[in-house]
Amino acid sequence: MKQLILVRHAKTQPLTNSISDFGRKLLPRGIADSRLVANHLKENHIRPDLIISSPALRALETARLFADVYGIRPNQIVEAPIIYEGFTVQSLTEKLNRIASNMNRVMIVGHNPDIYSAAIRLSRDDFSYFPTTAVAVLDCSVDKWSEIIRHKSKLTLFVTPKQLKDS
Repeated sequence: MKQLILVRHAKTQPLTNSISDFGRKLLPRGIADSRLVANHLKENHIRPDLIISSPALRALETARLFADVYGIRPNQIVEAPIIYEGFTVQSLTEKLNRIASNMNRVMIVGHNPDIYSAAIRLSRDDFSYFPTTAVAVLDCSVDKWSEIIRHKSKLTLFVTPKQLKDS
């Protein structure tokens, strides 16, 4: 069985003429939300074997905050430009098969609409929203990452910072 943990990057600086989209940093709220959600996952025994992130600064900062909670060194995070540039579920699974064939739990830290679309496509659940720092955990009854497209994955957890703050 494979488990895919899809994370939308945390809350960031607004896009301005002086800051490129690629270089936007997390806001203090984004940092706090990342730690809150990462700790919730850890408490629920959801720990990735590997973290793959968009190379955009906001996604990398989010990935590093999650990695810190798990005790994963920042240099172990794999940067994948495809996650920033835009991906299909097919191209994502091909990338997963190349990078993480021997890993069973992989976290992808990226951007909407691709993270949101992948969660819907793989689970066939309909998310009404996928806000910043939201996480969808999908259990996939397959042996190879390349097979997850052909099999429905089960959504085992969907969590947002707001849900955790409200509870």
